Amino acid sequence: MEAITIHIGWEYFIGLLSALIAMAWYSNGRFTALETSMEWVKDMLLDLKKSIDDANTKSGEGTSRDKNAEGQLLKQQKLW
Repeated sequence: MEAITIHIGWEYFIGLLSALIAMAWYSNGRFTALETSMEWVKDMLLDLKKSIDDANTKSGEGTSRDKNAEGQLLKQQKLW
């Protein structure tokens, strides 16, 4: 078996190197947008809070509560 030799001129080398840099820069911008978006975390925490409030309401149906405590369960809080 013989070795494969590839001869690339400096023009093509610079072109390939710049294409790799451009792809890395583009993908970095897309991943950064995904990393900095915290909307999904906010939605998950609100859903978790709602399910915990529902479970607390179901477990405490037999107990009597005053109107102030009942109103605070129904009030939605803003996280950010």
